[in-house]
Order: sequence, then C-alpha cells, then structure tokens
Amino acid sequence: MKHARGFTLFEILIAVSIFAVIGTIAMTSLIQVGRSGERVSYKQKQLADIQFALGYLGRDLAQMVNRKVRDQYGDERPQLEVAENHIIFTRDGWSNLLQQKRSSLQRVEYRLQDEALQRRFWPQLDQGYSEVVVDQPLLQKVQRLEIKLITTGKNKLTSWPNASQPNTAPVKPVALEMTLEVSDFGEIKRIFELPDGV
Repeated sequence: MKHARGFTLFEILIAVSIFAVIGTIAMTSLIQVGRSGERVSYKQKQLADIQFALGYLGRDLAQMVNRKVRDQYGDERPQLEVAENHIIFTRDGWSNLLQQKRSSLQRVEYRLQDEALQRRFWPQLDQGYSEVVVDQPLLQKVQRLEIKLITTGKNKLTSWPNASQPNTAPVKPVALEMTLEVSDFGEIKRIFELPDGV
C-alpha cells in the first residue's frame, strides 16, 4: 500500500510567508501610486486655480480706463491706486445682459485677505454711504501678495499715485508686476502690460 505524500506543515508556512511578503510589497506599491495620483491631481487643480485668477486679473487690466471716481465721502479717487497688498482701478467692458440702468464701467479691487486673493467690485462707480460691495474669492492659500508698477524708466513703484514724483517730469506706469506666494506651490511672478490711458 502506497502512502500519499503531501506538503509538510513547514513547507506550507514557508509558502504562506512568501505570499504575505509579496502581498505586502504589492499593497505598498498600490498605496504609493494612489498617493502620487492624489498629489498630481491636487497640483493640477491648484495650477488651474492660479491660471484662472491671473487670467481674470489680466482681462480686467487690459480694459483699464482713465476714469476717476468719488468715494462715499465725496472725495475724488484716481483711476488707479496701488498700495500694500491691493490694487484698485476702473475698467470698461462690464457686460449688461439684463439691461440694467448702470454703466459699463466698473470699479474693481484685487487684494489679499485671510490668505485668499479676492476680487472686489462696486455696482456703482461713484460710491454712496449704502453702497454694496461684492467680494469674489479667486485663489486660496496665498501667503503673500506683492504689487509693483513698472514705469517708462523701468523703475518699480510699490504705491500709486506716486506723491514723490516731481510735477515737471511725471512718470507713467507701463506694466504691473504681481508676485504671489502660494502654499504648497511656491512663488509665482507675472507681468501685465497696462493700457496707454493709465
């Protein structure tokens, strides 16, 4: 009578151990691939948000017009104002699909608030005491916003109107340099050409 020969307990333990090691390696690789995919998707979304925000600003700057406004106190404000962490200007081309009784000009402001790049606009150019302000957050996780005006002499100004310039030789801003520092992305610098009417 022949005895059937099978696997010993030791051989089965070795086979299970090898299978467990291979499974662990495969699972680790799959987890790393999944995490890499999530990081790539996050970076792509962040880049799309940055491009959207800078594109919005670029379109507004391209339509800048020479129109001063009056604030809620009745004081005249220049067409373009640049100070720390914000820029305010008047733009043309505000579409009016509902045919409301308003101008096609719009007063807009870009500023850094609560780690977000925000676009703000006023429905009326000349503001009253009860003027409603509309805020539009464009980009989150912004650590720093720096705005400089580049003049015809290639000087960079951090504020406008420039009170220090002599009246005999006024300088003209021809471009705007914006620097953004975004978390998990780094520093982004863009230069926008300004219209001749500035």
